[in-house]
Amino acid sequence: MIKKIELNPIEVVLKLIETSFSSGPSGSERVLLEDALGRVLKYPLISHEMVPAFAKSTVDGYAIKNSDGPFVARLLGNVDMGLETSLVLKEGECVYVPTGGMIPDGSDAMAMIEDTERLEDGTVKFLKGAKGRDNIIEVGSDMSIGSEVLAAGTIIGVHEIGALASLGHYEVEVLKRPTIAIISTGDELVTSSEPLEKGKIRELNTFALSAICKKIGLTVVSKKVLPDQYALIRAHLDEAVNTADLVVISGGSSVGEKDYTQALMEDVCTEGVLLAGMAIKPGKPTIIAKHGDVPVFGLPGHPVSTIVVFNILAARLLKTWGHKVEDPHAVEVRLTKNVYAAKGRDTYQMVKISNRGNEWVATPTSGKSGMITLLTNSNGYVIIPKEAGMFSEGDVVKGVYF
Repeated sequence: MIKKIELNPIEVVLKLIETSFSSGPSGSERVLLEDALGRVLKYPLISHEMVPAFAKSTVDGYAIKNSDGPFVARLLGNVDMGLETSLVLKEGECVYVPTGGMIPDGSDAMAMIEDTERLEDGTVKFLKGAKGRDNIIEVGSDMSIGSEVLAAGTIIGVHEIGALASLGHYEVEVLKRPTIAIISTGDELVTSSEPLEKGKIRELNTFALSAICKKIGLTVVSKKVLPDQYALIRAHLDEAVNTADLVVISGGSSVGEKDYTQALMEDVCTEGVLLAGMAIKPGKPTIIAKHGDVPVFGLPGHPVSTIVVFNILAARLLKTWGHKVEDPHAVEVRLTKNVYAAKGRDTYQMVKISNRGNEWVATPTSGKSGMITLLTNSNGYVIIPKEAGMFSEGDVVKGVYF
């Protein structure tokens, strides 16, 4: 049954994504450690060795026996960085050890070099004592054999890459990036290989959506540009929902004579349409359907609407599936003009964010959601809540970069 396009609050839409698509794709693959940033660990990382494998110093100084006060000790020798030492410390002796160097057997503590004085006879004067394993990192104190270093599902960041490298894991098993099939529809669209005739426009949404996918970690497996022909779109949609983890249809989501998206979703998707319409501008005619566990998003065809809505929905979907998505960079901005919310809808007002003196300012950019210059003249947006109705010139609000 075709649903009426309604003003569903954005909070309702995002909650629907979380509850309806909690089971994401589960395949995995091995990647090189240098390619693992932002990926999701498939299995827990268990340490099979002690880290560190030897007791080491945290300071430049001298390994000594426990001592309470000033004393003089004979210098037995030096520890070389990166080499095992065979020196064994006895009472009244000391050994020079650099930061990170191996602690010789028989040592109880490390005295910092700043608290010592080298004497002419080759001995070392200690100005104060050290004891109780001061300034020593013990064997296995960082990671012990059998300990879980990283849990399954961990999003691999810079620190995690360091931990993996320290254990010699130069390849790692991670969740596969979810796949997406993109279908862009419209009789007016021409592809890059076709001549531009009057009444036609160059198709750009597949390019814009593919760029977003690359940025947020989706693998595009199919891109189709199709005329408004029900049977043709249906055939490609049927293939897409059975081969990709996510399907997006750009265009045809409204209520025009050839706006087939909702009918196609009801026809093809096993769970049908879950929601039609979002209370945001741009992006009101947005549709969400479900085929098995596969989400199917119907996006407005206008480029600005497509980009805004897809960023919102895809980010929440990937987070629901446990993948890392960077939150957009936001700054406090002072508005240079009044801006208004559309009636009953949160409005994503495109703006140009720039630095002026000691503050950030946002200059609203105007234009219809189908105008390309609205994108090129903007580098972010300000959200005007429907409850607020408007923000005034001079108001300080949150500006979000694309």
